[in-house]
Amino acid sequence: MARPRIYDEDVVINKALNLFWKKGFSDTSSRDLVAATGISNGSLFNSFGDKNRLYLACLQKYDAVYIAALERLLVSDIPFREKIEKVFKGTAKKIADGSGYEGCFYYNSSVDSGIHDDAISTLTLAIKYRLEQAFHTAVDMARETGQLSVKSDGTDLAEYLMTVTTGLRSIVKANTPEAEMARSIRSAIKFLPL
Repeated sequence: MARPRIYDEDVVINKALNLFWKKGFSDTSSRDLVAATGISNGSLFNSFGDKNRLYLACLQKYDAVYIAALERLLVSDIPFREKIEKVFKGTAKKIADGSGYEGCFYYNSSVDSGIHDDAISTLTLAIKYRLEQAFHTAVDMARETGQLSVKSDGTDLAEYLMTVTTGLRSIVKANTPEAEMARSIRSAIKFLPL
């Protein structure tokens, strides 16, 4: 008879997510995961199988919490300019202690060269497509309510917004000074056909 689990799997996933988010897939060892989660190596890998499966569980959690919140924001009734500013500023959110930026676990997953897992790659691509669609919906809503120039191409503008967001995620990884981040965000907003 198998022994009952004496830990909360969701707590373990959250702790592993925070570690992977900070260090990335490639730079996180099994020893790091055991130390961060507080459970034994055997329990960790009996529950999740391997590092890839645990990472996938973390990405699924990130998707369900953070990406879903971003999608809700983009399709909300908040004025277009305000919601796009929130997206861009959220991308440049600082860690609570001010030591750097939070970054984006999804983005980190999409650029981590150490990830060679079909399930992780499939989920990462699915998130990308859903975000593109959410940006497109936000643009369509803004055009319908007169917040954007009717002449603006919805697909091009949605791609622009996705590209800017990805670019912001990229410069966040370089720990760009806050003043530069703010200037980049202002410039991106300035070029919207409002």
